[in-house]
Amino acid sequence: MASTESEVALKFRFFQVYKDGRIQLFWPHWDKIPPYDDPITGVRSKDVTISSEPPVSARIFLPKLTNPNNHHKFPLLFYVHGGGFSMMSAFSPHYHNFCSSVSAQASVIVVSIEYGLFPERRLPACYEDSWAALQWVASHVGGNGPEPWLNDHVNFKKVFFGGDSAGGNISHTLVYRVGAIGLPGVKAEGVILVHPFFGGTEDDEMWLFMNPIHGGLKDPKLKPPAEDLAKLGSERVLIFVAEKDDLNVAGKNYHEELKKSGWRGRVELVENHGEDHCFHLHKNPFPSYHRLELKPSIKPLPSASSMASSDSEIVKEFRYFRVYKDGRVQLTFPPFLKATVPPSDDPVTGVRSKDVTISSEPPVSARIFIPKVTDPEQKFPLLFYVHGGGFCIMSAFAPGHHRFCSTLSAEAGAIVVSVEYGLFPDRPIPACYEDSWAALQWVASHVGGSGPEPWLNDHADFGKVFICGDSAGGNISHTLAFRVGSIGLPGVKVVGVILIHPYFGGTEVDQMWLCMNPSNSGLQDPRLKPPAEDLAKLGCERVLIFVAEKDDLNVVGKNYHEDLKKSGWGGRAELVENHGEEHVFHMLNPKCEKAVELTSKIVSFIKED
Repeated sequence: MASTESEVALKFRFFQVYKDGRIQLFWPHWDKIPPYDDPITGVRSKDVTISSEPPVSARIFLPKLTNPNNHHKFPLLFYVHGGGFSMMSAFSPHYHNFCSSVSAQASVIVVSIEYGLFPERRLPACYEDSWAALQWVASHVGGNGPEPWLNDHVNFKKVFFGGDSAGGNISHTLVYRVGAIGLPGVKAEGVILVHPFFGGTEDDEMWLFMNPIHGGLKDPKLKPPAEDLAKLGSERVLIFVAEKDDLNVAGKNYHEELKKSGWRGRVELVENHGEDHCFHLHKNPFPSYHRLELKPSIKPLPSASSMASSDSEIVKEFRYFRVYKDGRVQLTFPPFLKATVPPSDDPVTGVRSKDVTISSEPPVSARIFIPKVTDPEQKFPLLFYVHGGGFCIMSAFAPGHHRFCSTLSAEAGAIVVSVEYGLFPDRPIPACYEDSWAALQWVASHVGGSGPEPWLNDHADFGKVFICGDSAGGNISHTLAFRVGSIGLPGVKVVGVILIHPYFGGTEVDQMWLCMNPSNSGLQDPRLKPPAEDLAKLGCERVLIFVAEKDDLNVVGKNYHEDLKKSGWGGRAELVENHGEEHVFHMLNPKCEKAVELTSKIVSFIKED
């Protein structure tokens, strides 16, 4: 049965329910990354299976051991992730990064639980799974459990519980159970509730729907009574509330009721002034990714044959890689920045996606997004997208770029072709420029309807083509528009170019670019610093440039805008500054107000007549 808006019976924050009983999540997929060892902090991580039926697992983080052969004991933090009981994962980049940081800074073993989510498993599955995982942890008291890290290194007299949002609610129920029925050999020393959910908001009805055996609005899991609070099996409780959070009042109420309940422990409330719900996960979730060196890959530089020296001698160190005297290049960023997701069809927006091979040698591919087709003759504008990543990282298939392109396709009603180009050091610059140009020519080969890809043959309007890119992809997008203006692209009209926080030289990154490009023309290379004669040849009618206030590239983006206006180019250029924001913030926090505004501005630019 087709899903139409008229069939929706109930609509909540995270999902909607149709009259025939089907449930549609608004965010059905969440990024996951594998465990890895952090050479900077020494924290190691691994995944363990707790139960196969029902499926329950966890990610464990172990702080650095000063002597791997000793049996040093650490406190243990049992962590429960949030996500409205229906989304997120202990294996997401946000939670991995957070738990790894806590493990390193507090010298604590962290067990981050992966529990069953609605609708596949309705409440109270999340509570039962978490309790089962806690019992599994307790099975290591005495050193005879299945996991050596817990047998050898946990001090079970210092166990803490933590959770954010829905995970804070679940953490409360766990500590209540510990106090009510006990957990032999385990002493719950403290509980940390980060912006916890305890009812009193519009999400109460959602929780009631997810929990078919609930006890109504007075359910003790939703609204803990004084007698339950008095039984909390811990000595201390730390509660965080965020000033701009809908759950602010509920968290403060919990704090007050706990103090009045007769519980004999010590409770502290901390308010995060000026902040939103779970801001600690979404604001700069990878704060130190540029300096991490996690399982680095080592590739030869093109000039390696002419260089010889010790492997251990570093001659250059940049944001994303370092260069040794013998010519080797070592990439220095964590593996989750290599994470990719497969193409998928979005049941909410109707956007479909697929991957296509453009060239086998050199390897060039793309992900294509097409909005919902209501008429077989329907034509859509085409957006050619070039991802960022310092010319050496990220992918058209990365979760953030997939999500962004899918959103643009849905909201702008446009076909999006997101190119996967060659990255340094496997393929030094100018490969990224040549691959992107080859991909744009491949797109143009569908003019007339006889190309290899049916979606483009049947539905692309080649009279309304846009080129867009972020960061390094903005730089590449400029060069594509210059080529179109200089040598043409038969049958294709490039209406506009969209540059999001583009890189154009004038920062410390310039030296990195020169190193990645063995055939560069120095700091005056026209790709690094476009001259007026190149700007005047841009093959488009309109240019939209975004700069972020807190971005190192802010000034160079503004300079590009001014240089373009003075170049003699006959089009229209517009500059938009994202105040208070950092570089490509919209990728890290796509649902924040300013990210939504950025997306809406691009959509309006594409739809403009």
